[in-house]
Amino acid sequence: MRIAALVLTLQLTCLMTLAGQDVTIRGTVSSLQTGDAIRFVTVTELTSRRRVMTDRSGAFVISIKSMDEDPSVASRLVLTFSCMGFERDTIDLPRADTTISVSLNERPVSGREVVVTAEDPAVSIMRRVLERRQNQRQMLRTYTYTLYTKFIAMTDTTTALRSSGRGDTTVNSILESFSRGYVQQPDQFHNEIFQKRQTANVPPEANFVSFGTNLNIFDDVVTILGEEITSPLSTNAIDVYDYVLQSSLDDDTVKLNVKTKSTLRRGFEGVMYVDQRGNVPIEVQFVPNGAVNLPFDARLSYRQNLMIVDSMVVPEALSISSSLEASILYVVSPRLDIDIETFCYDYVINPELPDGIFDRRRVETTTQAAVFDSSYWQQNLRLPLRPQEKRAYDEIQMILENPDSLQNSMFEQILGPVSRFLQRLGRRPFTGFDDIFRYNLIHGPYLGIGVRDRPDTSLLLASQAGYGLADHRLYASASATWFPDQDQRWSLELSLGRTLQRRDNPNIVRTSFITLTSLISGSDYGDYYLSSGGQLSVGYSWGQLQFVRNDFWTRPNTIRLSWRNGLDESVKQQTQWSIFRSGMIPRSNPQVADGHMNTLGLDVFLSYSPLRRVSRTGMALSLEAADPDILGSNFDFVLATWNASARLRTLPLWTLDLSAMVRWGWGSTPPQRFVSSESGFGSLVVGSAFRGMRIKEFYGDRMASLQFSHNFGEVIPGVLRIPNIASFGIEFLLFGGVQWTSFSPATLRQFPTQLPTTDATADRTYFELGLGINRILLFFRLDVNARMSQRDTPELRITLTNATF
Repeated sequence: MRIAALVLTLQLTCLMTLAGQDVTIRGTVSSLQTGDAIRFVTVTELTSRRRVMTDRSGAFVISIKSMDEDPSVASRLVLTFSCMGFERDTIDLPRADTTISVSLNERPVSGREVVVTAEDPAVSIMRRVLERRQNQRQMLRTYTYTLYTKFIAMTDTTTALRSSGRGDTTVNSILESFSRGYVQQPDQFHNEIFQKRQTANVPPEANFVSFGTNLNIFDDVVTILGEEITSPLSTNAIDVYDYVLQSSLDDDTVKLNVKTKSTLRRGFEGVMYVDQRGNVPIEVQFVPNGAVNLPFDARLSYRQNLMIVDSMVVPEALSISSSLEASILYVVSPRLDIDIETFCYDYVINPELPDGIFDRRRVETTTQAAVFDSSYWQQNLRLPLRPQEKRAYDEIQMILENPDSLQNSMFEQILGPVSRFLQRLGRRPFTGFDDIFRYNLIHGPYLGIGVRDRPDTSLLLASQAGYGLADHRLYASASATWFPDQDQRWSLELSLGRTLQRRDNPNIVRTSFITLTSLISGSDYGDYYLSSGGQLSVGYSWGQLQFVRNDFWTRPNTIRLSWRNGLDESVKQQTQWSIFRSGMIPRSNPQVADGHMNTLGLDVFLSYSPLRRVSRTGMALSLEAADPDILGSNFDFVLATWNASARLRTLPLWTLDLSAMVRWGWGSTPPQRFVSSESGFGSLVVGSAFRGMRIKEFYGDRMASLQFSHNFGEVIPGVLRIPNIASFGIEFLLFGGVQWTSFSPATLRQFPTQLPTTDATADRTYFELGLGINRILLFFRLDVNARMSQRDTPELRITLTNATF
């Protein structure tokens, strides 16, 4: 009896010990008929309800944490394997680390009986699915989830500048992360990365991959590489897509073929599996149709699993595979393969979310992510690394630690250190290469440095300093911005400095472009003056933070009040040197009115930022006033500037962009506040500048302009995709614009000027019309422009500019 009791006690002790251990099961899943690996198999451990997915090689890893259940239950593990097109399988395993291989039996699709009806039975199935979706939209307000993301970039050995010795495909970089996702319907997203790892050639601050529910086939639109694709599960999907039933109507889970009714609409093609019992889409396997204009004619597959949590349909797993060969002018043809895999779990439906969470960046990294937690990765990894991915982590680390490795190319050994140094200057705390070197005809070569840093979350400090070698002048500035609230909506900024300012808009033709054209041809687009002094401003902004550059972010909506106290002075060109046209007499720099410029300003930006485009539709209003009696300024004027833009969809693949600008001055506007027509120079044009004008052809302190650009897309998608030149599709544009400029009588009395205006010409306005070919080599646009004013006959001009997206 005592022996039996002892044996029973030992057995219970062993069982309890097993139950208290973490267990990891690794394995592969393949087809019983073909032996091929099966991707997207859901592997579930029934006791813990833990779920993972198999990767593209059919591999999986599932970690079961220690449990407190009845040892008689916890001593065994029950795994289920389910995948569309295969029979479900269940296996029973002892609770211990092990590696298994599982083969699933293919489930043939039973053909449906052919019956002639007014519409395919698939359409009625989809009507019920869309009805459920509409009901869910009314009930689902918010949800949170945990997300695992794996991003892998592979390329050919020539482009990677190294070889793994295993064929022509080399893993170039890997980025992985765990994040907590927050969603508020209909279109607000936020992810906080709390764990991440990446290959050694990727800076940790660059790892912000998080592809979660912001790519959701259950939404109206899926956006991939800027292409908005109507989902087969959108509200109006029945009008856009054809659905054909491929299985028996009596099956619980049916298979539908999906394709767009028209080849002129962006959409998906492929198959969808639907559970008829709950009218729930379970899985989609799609590719974009021919109307989707992917860069370099890339091939892309989109596969997503959906599941039910608290009666709500939400994404579970996503796989995007893309491959492109960027053949350019028959000279180079680098290949790039992208593989993105995600897994969502731990959903909470309709929770109360923290205030202001969607005013933060769409993806943020927490301080917790700075410390790599190996135990967390071991216990929670949802998709295992394939053998070649594991090798890539080690190989890339070895090459960076040993630059003289034989695996490194000669090109990498020579230019690698230079490239990495220049990349470092473009990251925090540096403000960019423009603050290190730039060139114009005022200061000539400029050498300096710029830094920006945050001592804590409430304070942003920035400073720049440099020296002009031609004008022998020292330039410097510093600013401090304080954010008193946690969400950083309110800001108080103080800036001081002596800087070279431009009276034209510096955000249209940027400093880097002026450096290039001034060095090459001596063509300097800017109108400059020297400004010394300070500015104090208080602002309030709202909307989600959006990236500008170099770890600098902005919100789409801002109200800012500012006070400026400074001294403005004229500057003269100090050099005429250029590489190809040195000694050529350049366009002179207009002089300004020297004096103290003390002003009050108000800026209102709505879905608009002067630093970058944050929305296709937005507006900005800026007011500036100077008064000698109140502000002690040497000038007396009021300026108002209004900008607005809008994008309208005229047909499914056609868009119309409109932009308007009005600037009006009252009083005696000084020359440093004159506005000039934004134009091209030579045959180069930047952005939406007027293409037929000479450089800065018209000025004024009053201006009104209206421009339009209609994009007809490819007209017939897929027809004009020219290999090595425009394999991603040529788009056709019709554009035009009109502008009027003038000086007020008060300005002309106080500051007489010979600068030309359109109002002084016989036509009173400037007008142009043109045709464009867009996305040549993806990034360029060629225009033929006809100037219709100030000429007896239309003047034709061919210009090159950056592509319009």
